[in-house]
Amino acid sequence: RVEFLGGIPSFLGRMGSKEDEAKAAAAAAAAEAAKKKEEPPKPVDPLTHGMNELKAVMQTLDKAVSTKEGRFMSRAIRMVTTLRRLLSKAVLSKAIETYVPDSPTREQLVAFLAKVEEVEKMQIDTPAAGPPVEVKDEKSEGDGDKKESDKEREERVKKEEKERLEKEREEAAWLRKMLTVPEAETLVLLLGAIFLLDQKHVESALAVSWALIQRVLTFNRRTLDPLLSKAYFYWARCVELKGQSAQIRNELLSGYRTAVLKHDQIGQATILNLVLRNYLEFNLYEQADTLIRKTSFPEGDASNNQLARYLYYTGRVKAVQLEYTDAFRNLQQAARKAPQQSALGFRKTVYKLSVIVQLLLGEIPDRSIFSQKGMVSALRPYLHIAQAVRVGDLGAFHKAMQEHAEGFKKDKTYSLIVRMRHNVIKTGLKKINLAYSQISLADVCSKLRLESVEDTEFIVAKCILDGVIDAYINHETQTMVSKANLDVYSTSEPQMQFHKRVAFCLDMHNQAVKAMRYAENTKTEWESAEEVCTCVRVLTVVCIRVGASCNPPQSRKVLCSLDWPCSRHTKSTLVH
Repeated sequence: RVEFLGGIPSFLGRMGSKEDEAKAAAAAAAAEAAKKKEEPPKPVDPLTHGMNELKAVMQTLDKAVSTKEGRFMSRAIRMVTTLRRLLSKAVLSKAIETYVPDSPTREQLVAFLAKVEEVEKMQIDTPAAGPPVEVKDEKSEGDGDKKESDKEREERVKKEEKERLEKEREEAAWLRKMLTVPEAETLVLLLGAIFLLDQKHVESALAVSWALIQRVLTFNRRTLDPLLSKAYFYWARCVELKGQSAQIRNELLSGYRTAVLKHDQIGQATILNLVLRNYLEFNLYEQADTLIRKTSFPEGDASNNQLARYLYYTGRVKAVQLEYTDAFRNLQQAARKAPQQSALGFRKTVYKLSVIVQLLLGEIPDRSIFSQKGMVSALRPYLHIAQAVRVGDLGAFHKAMQEHAEGFKKDKTYSLIVRMRHNVIKTGLKKINLAYSQISLADVCSKLRLESVEDTEFIVAKCILDGVIDAYINHETQTMVSKANLDVYSTSEPQMQFHKRVAFCLDMHNQAVKAMRYAENTKTEWESAEEVCTCVRVLTVVCIRVGASCNPPQSRKVLCSLDWPCSRHTKSTLVH
């Protein structure tokens, strides 16, 4: 007992020292983590970073070519958006040297890139460090050297050197292979056209994109179709920036015809949108409507972006042709299909037209549409128009039209807004009809701010004929007499609204089903078919060797003793 009690202080002292050591180690680790967090990230060489991203795109492209899977090609094209921000003259020059074989198109692109030299110096004249170097712990490395013998160290170094050489040989073989892949060359030339367009060298971008289209058309490879559609898009954009869109209409129609004959759905969707955009730029609505009726949009392989563009163009054509219901439905679908985190300009354009079409339908848009992030200032003129229509104030409507006339003409919605004058009058008459049981036409004229009492009489008569208001005109006293208001639930209006909402939900369900991707069992079916063919060949050889003289039990014993390259079920079936 004395010995035990005497050892307690020393034991408690050791426990305290261990706790102190643990606290000190934790504090040191926390300080080191905070120091690493405060340290700025090490700079990365833009050329190395850009080439690494390009290599990742090329690997996806190689996978798409080898597997013939369209989804890999779509993924590679989506990765171009990220790669576009990293493009520079140095990156493109290195990419051309690595992936593009000698050809006249390559020489043309190199010549155009030489003109971007001065602009490029201003953009990338910043110090750039090399790739980050791993820093190993000296203490742990020293301990490892003590434990590791010289022989083991030598073997490890030899193994690492062998792996490095093997990796370099594989890399060189892959690069030689990519030089023979037309998709890699096409992608680099497409990036060159995009870079020239971003640098405002429209003439050079136009020449490169047209040469790229002619180059791709010489091949007969379906994996090049998505890249060809991108080339058509940027070529048309360059021509539009030069103000020569009317000159390429025949080429676009010829490209669309070729895409249809080759069953190139991505090309059909892209070029069809380009033709519609060309028609609408010159207000050729009749030709655009004829094209829409004579063609069909390929919704199977086309991207959501192309579908959103097509729905917007279709809605715009139908709005001009007074088909407001179909136009509003297409514009709603275009707003849903458009990217929600980007494409702000496209969404602004869609909502501007959608608000006008909804007002022409006699409906008032929701206030939340005008308060969306990034759209408040762009939709403010349309908010003033909507407020005037909601109240039925013709004076406020004319004032808003005069103040924002230039903006409406620029948005190409001025002609549709002019049609809205009748909607303002109808809304005002509805309010008057609900408020007054009898009112003189002169008071109606003053409230609606119309030009004369005669015009007011004609307008009121037309609204009564169309069923806008439930009233009649007393021509002797020149008054408008309102009839008793009926209960809306005794009419077919609730049924129509319910049918409209159900149809909307069913349409959304159908769109969701079309957008789903189902698992493919083709690979398993191919493997099972190859397995059966191999087993049949083995069975034929065995039957010849066994011979017809053997009895069935002996033949079955011989067959079951063989090593079959198939599953157990397939083996038992074939033996039987």
